Amino acid sequence: MEYKIEKDYADVRLDKYVRKHFPDLALTEIFKGIRIGKIKVNGKKSKQNYRLCEGDIVKIFFDVEQKKDNFVKIDKNDIEYIKKYIVYEDENILIFNKEANMVMHKGSGHEYGISEIIKGYLGNSDFNFVNRIDKSTSGLVIGAKNLVTARELSEEIRDRNIDKKYYIIVDGKVEKKEFVIKSYLKKLDDKVVELEKFEPGAKESISKFKVIRYGKNCTLLEGTLGSGRTHQLRVQLSSFGHPIMGDNKYGRGKGGIMYLFSYYLNIKKYNIAIELPLPIEYNKVLS
Repeated sequence: MEYKIEKDYADVRLDKYVRKHFPDLALTEIFKGIRIGKIKVNGKKSKQNYRLCEGDIVKIFFDVEQKKDNFVKIDKNDIEYIKKYIVYEDENILIFNKEANMVMHKGSGHEYGISEIIKGYLGNSDFNFVNRIDKSTSGLVIGAKNLVTARELSEEIRDRNIDKKYYIIVDGKVEKKEFVIKSYLKKLDDKVVELEKFEPGAKESISKFKVIRYGKNCTLLEGTLGSGRTHQLRVQLSSFGHPIMGDNKYGRGKGGIMYLFSYYLNIKKYNIAIELPLPIEYNKVLS
């Protein structure tokens, strides 16, 4: 079997390229095939960490079954639902407004998530979300339609070049109009805990908040992340004494939705800025 490397797979490691196209092939077999020359690049032996170049020819000299795309089947109603929540789309990027309690990916008891649904909708197995939000969090998530864009966006996220803002409704009246929470977060079992000082396994976490509006027994905040840690806003606000309403892990939520909404994105590299209005259910709670 012979494969010509296209732009999407430029700079991908040889072993990862083979693994993606032949997921049922054991890694030990892939490594062995590369080592003994049953997998060659441009007619020559290569190393498993060789990064492919556009135009390279990869030859595989043993019989393996190539991966087949098994897309989630979607009907007309699914298509209309997906279209309703796509807030931006071009040839490289798709931005989706996720509802609360929808999972991002399959696994943990879920046969499929939004990622698999959109792969089926696009007929594109290379589609992937480059950021994720908790199941109970709602709002904007960024998807890439090809590997090149996925790598570029991942680098932008890593370098903190993408601005994100959240609407958050917390229990009680927050007295400070603007405040910063700087602490260390550490994952323990299925929860994250906040620490006042560093200890092994903890990561520094910074969040900025400002009061937008008061409700009867609650406060609407705008939150921005200075770092991207698991459950960061949820843990810090809970420790601050104002847990997010509806948070059943760190607050007093009991079912329903959690009032944490990713409403704003600015992807400077691609000149894409999106701002969504405050959801209707948030206004109802505040009123």
